[in-house]
Amino acid sequence: MTRRDSISTIIILLTAVACFAQFPDPHIIADFNINDTEIVEKGGFGIKQRETDTLFELGYPPQFIRPGEVVVRKKYGVDYKLFLGELDSAAFSAFPPLYSFRIPSWSRAGQIMWYRIYSDPDDKRNLDVETVFFDNERIYVQHHKTIFYCRNDRWYPLHAASTPPFGSLSVNSEPQGADIYINGKSTGQKTPALLENLMAGKHEVELFLPNHHFQRRTVKITNGAITSSSFELMSDFDTLLVLGENQHGILVLPYPPVDSTYRINGSVITSFKEQLPDGEHHIQWRGGDIYKDIDTFIFIPAGKMVYFNVPFERLSGKVTFELEPKDALLCIEGFPCWPGELAINLPSGFHTVRISRYGYVTERRQFRVSHNKVALVKIHLEINTDRDGDGFLDHVDRCPDDYGLYDGCPKPRFTDRVMIMTQDINEYIETEPFSFAVSAIGLINRSPANRRFHNFLSSFSGGRTGGLNNYQGLTIGNIYQASYRGLIGQAELGQWSSGIKFQRPDTLTMKTNNGSYIVWYDSLFSIDPAIFIPSTAISGGFKYRYKNYSIAYSLGYQWEDIIIDQIQRVSDGQFTRVTYDNDWWFHELLFEGDLFTDTYMTPALYAKFKFPFGSGVRTNWHSFQFGLNIRFRPSNWKNS
Repeated sequence: MTRRDSISTIIILLTAVACFAQFPDPHIIADFNINDTEIVEKGGFGIKQRETDTLFELGYPPQFIRPGEVVVRKKYGVDYKLFLGELDSAAFSAFPPLYSFRIPSWSRAGQIMWYRIYSDPDDKRNLDVETVFFDNERIYVQHHKTIFYCRNDRWYPLHAASTPPFGSLSVNSEPQGADIYINGKSTGQKTPALLENLMAGKHEVELFLPNHHFQRRTVKITNGAITSSSFELMSDFDTLLVLGENQHGILVLPYPPVDSTYRINGSVITSFKEQLPDGEHHIQWRGGDIYKDIDTFIFIPAGKMVYFNVPFERLSGKVTFELEPKDALLCIEGFPCWPGELAINLPSGFHTVRISRYGYVTERRQFRVSHNKVALVKIHLEINTDRDGDGFLDHVDRCPDDYGLYDGCPKPRFTDRVMIMTQDINEYIETEPFSFAVSAIGLINRSPANRRFHNFLSSFSGGRTGGLNNYQGLTIGNIYQASYRGLIGQAELGQWSSGIKFQRPDTLTMKTNNGSYIVWYDSLFSIDPAIFIPSTAISGGFKYRYKNYSIAYSLGYQWEDIIIDQIQRVSDGQFTRVTYDNDWWFHELLFEGDLFTDTYMTPALYAKFKFPFGSGVRTNWHSFQFGLNIRFRPSNWKNS
């Protein structure tokens, strides 16, 4: 083979790799194939036989699976299909047995169905497990006690439970003798009864007794334990509850999908079974930004049990993605992947997106969808300067352009490393947008470098501090920061309104160059000594930001006074105020973490350290602060 042929072969391979990189993540299923026929699959291993001996085919993973049901994912060549059935508990004792695995905490049942399941992470991507069962809490697989899935380019193991996920349910009622139904099917037993070998998880339990109102309840069965549930059945012939002169009925409310309380007639209720007077009642429930609010009226007849069956409707919003490069692959967690820019309606709440393209660094970002709002997410991928993954930039080791992807490359020299770092910093300085921040709330802890003053403060305060004292306490809205292209400037106002109160029960003698003083407290004569430390600091320096995180170094100067108020002068017995000037220089390190990066306004956590240098007038301070600030980025105005 000639050199020209070799170069042509390499170019073809690189082109093929680049094209292949535009395909969806090979460990995630792109879509589920569905035929036009309603019933296409016979019941098989792990599925209870039905009268029709068929399963119902689904075209999309359900977000919720009814108790007692299971979704079967089967692989046919390169296609995947979903079927709805009922899990056969006998499969756990068959050979080979069926094993159960807890669904990862980050996922709902519908999300994990998009991920391929493997028996070994070293398997080729097309050798995933062909038949997998899912319900709301578990994954079920035959043969394998440990399975694996790949998420965000990392492999995660799942280990099977040591015992089958069975539990027992003890059901009783008053009066007894009611027929017991589980998930809409008769058990053939009457109360009281102990139902064994039930799948652990949530089940719908219903009781039917002639001449009585039926009752339904969702019961969670624990693995390896006996769960008890008792019902009180209301007679059709004696259903009036009389309290004084008013007749009452009973309203049964469903459990809401989010932690929000019901209001009945304007009053907050904490139970899901309320006894109400005969008549119409106003029911309200707030779903926040995730579910549609409920605001309706319901009539409660005397002596009747009414079930509130208004559905909880999930809200949605729209998000538009602007990508650079525009043909990058966009994958929203729990949804199929799309190539290129996209505008899509999504359920309200937080989502995670992954953007990838060959030759660029993959980026993951969290964004929020709000109801009836359009969110704009801009993602600019950075060029991958190390495509061969050998740890050295391609323009330095000349890989893969000159030597190819797999032929090996020389290591860069020290001067080359310095050049690479310099280029990265220059690129950051040229592209970092303007932003400014204001602190919301935080804590400050300062320690004087002068040991004698440190002991004096401890004796004065009795070891107890707090409030806005610019020493050891709170700070509110006192730090202002602006940054642009790698430069940062800050202004800090010392908040001292609370002061450091004198907390000793005895007296304290203080000697200075100007005389001696006595410090003591007397509430009757309004004698309340305190130390106030007003200050103002400015600093300037350099800042570097990587994704959501920033680090900055600043050099600053702090103008400060130390004021000791309401102390008694020994020479004439007069109460006076003594003020000392205490200005000092400091180095400062700042660490920040933004919660979001693509919004106009974002909360951020910060921690800053001050290290004094030079000789202070009275004392230098070692200072530590942390808290929450609000950052504004005018360049992201569209994203707000």
